[in-house]
Amino acid sequence: MREKLEAVKDAREDLRRINTTISDELKGATEALEKTSNDHSRLRDYTSKLHKEVRILRKKTLRAPGQRSRAVKAARKFKAHSLAWKIKRHDGRIENWVRDLSCRLIAIRHLPASQTPGAISDILQAIKTHTGCHDGTDNDGVDAGVDPGDVETFSDRSARRFPLEGHVMGKIQVVKEFKAGPG
Repeated sequence: MREKLEAVKDAREDLRRINTTISDELKGATEALEKTSNDHSRLRDYTSKLHKEVRILRKKTLRAPGQRSRAVKAARKFKAHSLAWKIKRHDGRIENWVRDLSCRLIAIRHLPASQTPGAISDILQAIKTHTGCHDGTDNDGVDAGVDPGDVETFSDRSARRFPLEGHVMGKIQVVKEFKAGPG
């Protein structure tokens, strides 16, 4: 009986060791599967992100021709507008950009008011010449369609008046803001 009892104890000890070994192997296999699963999910997320980026890029490439044509239209519109820059409106009033440029030349660059009309005429001449040289005119950069005497001008009296009008308009605007303010 003792022998049987010891044999049973030995068998139990062997079963315990086997169970421990199997349990350890199962834990290792489970950890390996979890790691593989994490890698798999990470790769799946990365793959879906790449698919999304590919879809976005395909949409961009489909939109690109339309965007380019709009950009070309805008460039043509700018070129047409730049060739139509005038110092005076058809009713004889001087354009606002000329007034602003005159004030900047006088106030910031300290250009005498008597020289401002000539400087703005030269600037307008240069703009017309520069924009004209890119649409098939002479290669030397001079547009044959722009006559130096054809550029409009304005008087130095007007040039002296622009900063004063700006000063007065500034005071009027301050008064309007005070009236519109609370209190």
